[in-house]
Amino acid sequence: MTEVRPIGVAMRCEDVLRTDQSCLAAAREALFRWAEVIASRRVEDVLALYAPDAILVPTLSDEIGEREEDRRRYFEAFLSNDVQSCSILIQKKRVSRKLGTVVIGGLYTFRLLRGNLEELVPARFLFTFEEIEGQWLITGHHSSRLSEVL
Repeated sequence: MTEVRPIGVAMRCEDVLRTDQSCLAAAREALFRWAEVIASRRVEDVLALYAPDAILVPTLSDEIGEREEDRRRYFEAFLSNDVQSCSILIQKKRVSRKLGTVVIGGLYTFRLLRGNLEELVPARFLFTFEEIEGQWLITGHHSSRLSEVL
């Protein structure tokens, strides 16, 4: 029989007793760290935030990456656009008490410099995070440009 726990009751994330709120807070911190690292434009540091088997469905590419070399190729191209910043607006978040996975969805806007022109790229996102060997890593990342209002 599966154990069902109400929200706010302690759960296990990598053998450390945590509450839903502490898992959400750790994942939120990892998300904002990702935005900082993106603005640093250091590909190696970006890749270190992803689990080895993470899935990437990126903003500015039609290719889905499930290996580190796929993620590397995408971020090398993406960060060559001279990403200046990434501002985040979290809209929804949840914890899977069965799996210890945190899901965060919302909107972000990238500020890019292409040549001498500044471009704002508004997009929506969905990240999944898991605590793996004591670190909150991205296990899934889907992003797409916002469509124009219908």
